[in-house]
Amino acid sequence: MDVVSFYIKGKMAHFRKYYSNSTALTYVLPPVTTIKGIIAGLLGYERDSYYDIFSNNRTKIAISIASPIKKIVQKMNLLKIERLNDLNGSHKDIRTQTNTEWVIPYEIRNGEISYRVILWHSDTEMVKKIEYSICNKKNYYLSKGISVALGSAQCLGWIEDGKIIKCYKKISDDKTIYVNSAIVKDIVESIDLSQITKIQLGMDENITEFSNDRRLTINSKKELLFSLNAVPIPVKLIKGVEYIQVEGENMVFIG
Repeated sequence: MDVVSFYIKGKMAHFRKYYSNSTALTYVLPPVTTIKGIIAGLLGYERDSYYDIFSNNRTKIAISIASPIKKIVQKMNLLKIERLNDLNGSHKDIRTQTNTEWVIPYEIRNGEISYRVILWHSDTEMVKKIEYSICNKKNYYLSKGISVALGSAQCLGWIEDGKIIKCYKKISDDKTIYVNSAIVKDIVESIDLSQITKIQLGMDENITEFSNDRRLTINSKKELLFSLNAVPIPVKLIKGVEYIQVEGENMVFIG
């Protein structure tokens, strides 16, 4: 089957965890809902108008970390804005220091954040729209709405190497395979530790879907296993689980 492949890149990212309050925590991987929001924004959809169009039943997405990343914590001096005059920050009670997590490249000076996204949609017309927006063989993507941001608006990013490629479905057996993308924890039977040398594993939650009233659906939350330094993970998946092969790389749809 045909899928859309592209990279989302930037210098820093903050995908705020919905339950964080006094400390602004971030997901390491962009939530699937964020990926869907980026695509919907490029296509010009209004906020909250596309949840059914990009539901998990109609859209499948795989995400991999394509270059090494890490998290840091910095204090942000935030302003509490209640009136126009508060924008100058002169009021004594208006400033609040908040610990904020950021995702940054492992080598901040020369590196960049890079996530590879594989997207499949059941509607071929929708695939054509996405192809026109990000697979136009130019040095830019075409947006009818927002610009691309890696979570927060100040974390501006960009899309690279958009293309339509072939994807092949595979069924897991009792053999160990190397998986490049994030993997849903529930389908992992074991990790082959004998094959691990220089790999940094992480585990985090990911939100994959909203209902039309912007609430999490029943199966929206997924626990993911991923490699922080972009090294494929040697795993044995539960027998009979479906995964995909894209350009020689094994990946798993997470939503």
